[in-house]
Amino acid sequence: MPPEYGPYLRGFRQRVHEALIYPLAARRQGLGGTVELDVWLEASGRVRDVRVVRSSSHRLLDEAAVEAIRSLGPVPFPDSLPRRSLLIRIPLVFELR
Repeated sequence: MPPEYGPYLRGFRQRVHEALIYPLAARRQGLGGTVELDVWLEASGRVRDVRVVRSSSHRLLDEAAVEAIRSLGPVPFPDSLPRRSLLIRIPLVFELR
């Protein structure tokens, strides 16, 4: 990924983390783990597809991670960046504190 996309990707990841909901059932069961996702973005900034690359080993957490991505509206690219489709790999950590 070209370095000029760094600020955009940080902002995208921040939006994902804000949308992420730790399922209550998973909390009650003491489930935790990391879900690694591949996210395909269209040139408009809209999520085209999301897939679990590495499971947390807990379906509840995997589904919550995918839902966080799917719930996002478009995250448009700034005018300073070329508009192009992107593939982003994002790890999402579910950790009880």
